[in-house]
Amino acid sequence: MKKLVSAVCVSSLILGACSQVTTSAQTMPSEANNTGVEEVAEVNGPSIVEVKKLLWEVAVEKGIPPEILKAVAQTESAMKQFNADGSPFISPDGGIGLMQITLTAAQIEQGLYDIERLKTDTRYNIEVGADILLEKKSFDLPLINENDPTTIESWYFAVMAYNGLSKRNDPQEGKSAYQERVFDEIRNRSGLYLLETPAVEINYPDPDRPELMSFPDKSYQWDEMSTQSTQLLSKGDTAYTYNHVYTYSNMRDAADGEVSGKALHYTPLQIVDGPFESTNEANHYVFYQVKGNGIEGFISSGNLIKGDVMIFPDIEDPDTAAAVAFLQQRQIINGYPDGTFKPTNQLTRGQAAAMLTRALDLPLPDGYVMKATDMSPDSDYYDEMLLMEAHGLMGKGGELRPHESLKRAQIASILARAYDHVYGEAATNIEFSDVNEAEEAYASINLLANNDIVDAGAFRPWENVTRAEFSLFVKLTIEKEERK
Repeated sequence: MKKLVSAVCVSSLILGACSQVTTSAQTMPSEANNTGVEEVAEVNGPSIVEVKKLLWEVAVEKGIPPEILKAVAQTESAMKQFNADGSPFISPDGGIGLMQITLTAAQIEQGLYDIERLKTDTRYNIEVGADILLEKKSFDLPLINENDPTTIESWYFAVMAYNGLSKRNDPQEGKSAYQERVFDEIRNRSGLYLLETPAVEINYPDPDRPELMSFPDKSYQWDEMSTQSTQLLSKGDTAYTYNHVYTYSNMRDAADGEVSGKALHYTPLQIVDGPFESTNEANHYVFYQVKGNGIEGFISSGNLIKGDVMIFPDIEDPDTAAAVAFLQQRQIINGYPDGTFKPTNQLTRGQAAAMLTRALDLPLPDGYVMKATDMSPDSDYYDEMLLMEAHGLMGKGGELRPHESLKRAQIASILARAYDHVYGEAATNIEFSDVNEAEEAYASINLLANNDIVDAGAFRPWENVTRAEFSLFVKLTIEKEERK
């Protein structure tokens, strides 16, 4: 068994300022407290904003997610390098400064590190702590998923080792394990949604060192646990809004400013400037200046996910922009080669077939042969239309007519058949001003209205459906499916 001993030890200082954070482990930090907070500099030391900037800079330079390094610093010292009187902060067990660097007598004698700089130079203290963490990452520890260093979970065992591979950090012993406290800091202060850590197998095989952990499994596959850092965005990058707490994200008039609006989930945005550290001591997330379809301002990193989304210049409606980005992320819809989306264009049957077959991932039944008389293998949308006909979603009249526009009543009927496994039964007959219950289209339209896909009132059943309308219908439907 490889002996897991580092050249530098890190103290086990108990979590410092966590009591200031009262949100639960799975909720984002409240943004209600991050306005008008006066920044207070420590005597002879950097302010909390400057400390967070240093942590971010060093993390980026070293290839560590900033959320990780900030949370380690918070857990070790509450980001404290100096005491109130300006003297270096040294814990009772000898941990030095912000990252709580502890040196053995031999290390001090060898002069491996500059002790005075560890005490007085905040950046140097952070750099040494970051190097220790990187050293731990290189140990023979279990790997998480693809061991992508840009994901938070991949650092789980390195963070554990930063404090020590002893029984006190066995996650089966409870939430007091060091790495669990660090991950809670990320949840509460950086605004990232991290699932609870799955069970890991830990043994204690060395009778001479009964507290020392050993890991029989050298890799774990933790599904849905590859959370990317949201503090690595740069000017020009695109991202979309999302969080697991609310149905929207707050837009602000400045970093730590007043709420100026709300952005729906999946609103596509471009990074204009940033990141900017929050002046609130409790917050580890950063702010970015952003712009999108009829929206601009500042938003916290905890509300952003980097993604390859287009901000189409011809989309003005924020609901449509969010719906299109939602479908883009699922490879269901795209724009035109000229960079536009053409939201008001009429949707053709072929275009609807292309999007729905991708959304539904429809298989072709073995041996199925096209029955429509207006299609041949070289026809536009042949493969998509073949699938739609095979599953009874189009072509009941013997023709598929791929270039013909779809009416709103027709798309309601198609969606009702395609997503009968998603929609709940209609609990009531909803009244429409332009569709009566005797009409053939009513049942499908009423089903969609009962499932909150369309609104009551005027449905306009015989108007052509637009690309924007179809995007909204499919987005709402898939969201309903994913919630099941």
